[in-house]
Amino acid sequence: MKKLSSFLPILVVFVFSAMQALAVRHDLPALCYHQVEPKASGKFSLSIEKFRQQLDYLRSRNFVSLNSQDIAEIMAGNRPVPENSIIITFDDGFRTVYDHAFPIMKEYGFKGIVCVYPAFIGSGKAMTWQQMAHLLQEGWSVESHTMTHANLTSMVSRPDNEEAFFEKEIVKSKNIIEQRLGNKVRYIVWPYGCYTQKSIETAKKAGYTGAMTVDGGASYPSLSPWQIKRQVVYANDDMNKFLIRLGMRALPVTQQYPAPGGVVSELATFSCQLPELADYSPDKYVLNTKLTGKKLSFSFDPQTRILSGSVSSALKGGNYFFDVYLRDRKTGITCQHGWLFTVRGGKVKSSY
Repeated sequence: MKKLSSFLPILVVFVFSAMQALAVRHDLPALCYHQVEPKASGKFSLSIEKFRQQLDYLRSRNFVSLNSQDIAEIMAGNRPVPENSIIITFDDGFRTVYDHAFPIMKEYGFKGIVCVYPAFIGSGKAMTWQQMAHLLQEGWSVESHTMTHANLTSMVSRPDNEEAFFEKEIVKSKNIIEQRLGNKVRYIVWPYGCYTQKSIETAKKAGYTGAMTVDGGASYPSLSPWQIKRQVVYANDDMNKFLIRLGMRALPVTQQYPAPGGVVSELATFSCQLPELADYSPDKYVLNTKLTGKKLSFSFDPQTRILSGSVSSALKGGNYFFDVYLRDRKTGITCQHGWLFTVRGGKVKSSY
């Protein structure tokens, strides 16, 4: 009995995550992969065995993959969200995606989105333009991951160089991909998940339809198309962790401070509104917040639906992810909404 009890916490987490993933979805979960290899070679590499296990689960639960055109139509309100939709993306453009992920995806009936930066294409570890053209023929999408995989918040303290920097990273990358492949590049995919309001404005002027982040949670049609959320899948994720990432539901949030992509000099307080949380009570929901590397205190006003709080200590210069979580005590289903902001000063860190 003692031995069984030691496994109960793990079992409970697994059951909750499985419940979340099993229920029919009407939001837009998205997965962010990098490499798929016979044997995982690093933090962002999945073994073929683990990748197959995850796709097998998705197929067994009747998930349907979307390409970029599908996403654009849904986010524009031109079509409803298909039940159990899934967005499967691969960042950077590694050859392992073509050699290993692509044939496995085809076997399972899924299509993907590759997010590439032209400076990498043609190197020994990258796909070729011909291989990406083949993916397009198979119903996949190819999108821009900037020109050199630069952190787009790195010019916050150097505004005089920002315009030329964005022109190269955001505009030129789109033009090169479209010239080489003849496709329409709809999305800019922020390296390291880092973006600013200025980078968004540049992307809009360049003709992009939207942007993909690594902000936590799932997307929904009324969300800004410049904040499409993806969950990063890591090499050390076991199946339970994968189910937790997959099971995170959409949580509509508005009036965020700091704003998504916002740049601030310092931060002492934060706030946002949860417009659809009309039936909140501590007996029904567990509400929580998280900020990269910091302890927070907060409160929620059910009348205004405003969540507000304060940060435990001063933030150093860099990128920060802020997340709001809402768990239904009865079902165990957890909703998440995350966004990124940047604090000026010091060296910008780029990791997720």
